[in-house]
Order: sequence, then C-alpha cells, then structure tokens
Amino acid sequence: MKFRGKMIDPNCIKQFIGILGCMTKLGKSCILRITSTDLYFIVRESQTISASPLIWCTLDEGHFFSEFGMEGLSTIDNEIYLEFVAENVARTLTALRVSGTAKSVKIKLTKKLSSPCLTFEIDLPSGSNHSRLVVHDIPVNLVPRRLWNDYLEPEALDPDISVHMPQLRLMKSIVERMKNLANMATLHITSEGLLTLTVETEAVSVTSHFDNLHVEKQKEDEASVSIELKRLSNFLAHEQLNPQKVVCDVLQSKMMHLNFLSDSYSLQYFLPGINDQ
Repeated sequence: MKFRGKMIDPNCIKQFIGILGCMTKLGKSCILRITSTDLYFIVRESQTISASPLIWCTLDEGHFFSEFGMEGLSTIDNEIYLEFVAENVARTLTALRVSGTAKSVKIKLTKKLSSPCLTFEIDLPSGSNHSRLVVHDIPVNLVPRRLWNDYLEPEALDPDISVHMPQLRLMKSIVERMKNLANMATLHITSEGLLTLTVETEAVSVTSHFDNLHVEKQKEDEASVSIELKRLSNFLAHEQLNPQKVVCDVLQSKMMHLNFLSDSYSLQYFLPGINDQ
C-alpha cells in the first residue's frame, strides 16, 4: 500500500491543521481512511457518557492536495485504513502551527523499523533562498480488511427537525457558562426556527433563546434532547474551522447531530441523548 500527498496552499494547510486538531482532541484514537478521491477521519468510541462521541469527517483530496497518489490494499479494495493514537499527533500539530509560512507539507505512508508511519515533511523558509525541512513520524496501525466494516459511513439521519445553527462563537460562550452550572442541558427546537438551551439545578434555571433560525427540514412541530454540556463544549471549541454553514438535526430524545458543511470538507458530530445511552 502506498500514499503520498502534498499541500502548498497556505489556507489548505491551515484548514487541514484545524481539522486534524479537532479529531485528536475529541477522541483517544482516530482512523484515517484514504481513497482515490477523499480522505476520511473517523473517531468512534463506545457511546457512554464519559466516552468520546462519534465523528465522521470527509476531505476532498482535490481541494487540499496539489499532488496526490495512493495504492490501496488491492485493485478491488483500493483503500487504506490507518489507526493512530491522538497524543502522538501533538508534536506534529505544534510544528504545523508554527509553520504558518511553510512552502509545502508532504504526507506519506512510510515503513520504519518499529512500525508503519504517517510521515509529515514540512518545508519551512530559512533565510534568503534557503529552506529547512522538518520531519515528523506518527506511528500507525494498518487496519485489516476484516475490520473495515466497523468504520462504515453513518447512515443518513431522518431527523424530526433540522435548523441552521446560530453563530458558533456565541453558542460556545453560552455553553461554557452553562457548563459551570450543570453537567447537562436540554436542547429544544421548534418548526418556527426557535432554538432554546436550558439548564436546571435545584438553585437555578437558565434558558438561552435563539430565534428566526432557518429551518432545513421538519417532520414534527418540535423536538428536544438532553445532552452533555462538556461534550458539546469540546466540539464547539473548534468553531475556527469556519464552515459555510452548520446544520443541527434533532431526533426526539435520542440524538443531536451537528454537520459542518463547506465546499472542501464536511464534518459530522453525533451527540447521543443522555437518556438514550
């Protein structure tokens, strides 16, 4: 199996860093699926209150990479599945963030003495007409073919109500404050485009209101779900990914589903209802 990609556009490099950082902070391990047209980051943990949620992110290789080549397991199964530990990516992310002026970033699948690796080669400017190459190796495990079905794309949801989310920075600020009051909140959406987030304790009840939101889809007049604030806060910390729009789907009492949508990527975040876990 072979994989090699090169990024030269500064905006693409910055966006890739943001997405990779999001993946590594929301799960202990991550799957990278490589096909001839797309890259997928998948975080799948057991759905308990203390475990990480499920994340599915699709990146368009034609947008991010100026050069791209891959050879999968076989002609029929022309894909590669790699697993890496989140904490092993920290040094690489630091180097990439420092490399805001990088001429290019190359990513390739390499074979080292101890294990296969995802090797990042960061070409940094260093003085006039000179460059400095910084290399980071991230150990990976090759996921065997028999386990690929464990990482299938989630089935399309059939939500009770879908709306466009309000400004994420504002939402993040409110969730951060609510998190100091309680562990969970109730998200409620109506067909009129009203979204409320409520926390209740023995001492206080607080509700934030967002109205006139665009309704994407509705089967019911209203829907609500109880969610863990810490999980939602951790995800909203990555609002700097700057999606073109964020759609929030609610399945009554069962699921809050956030979908970051952009021309170059989509990122789905599945937050199970607390009573459904």
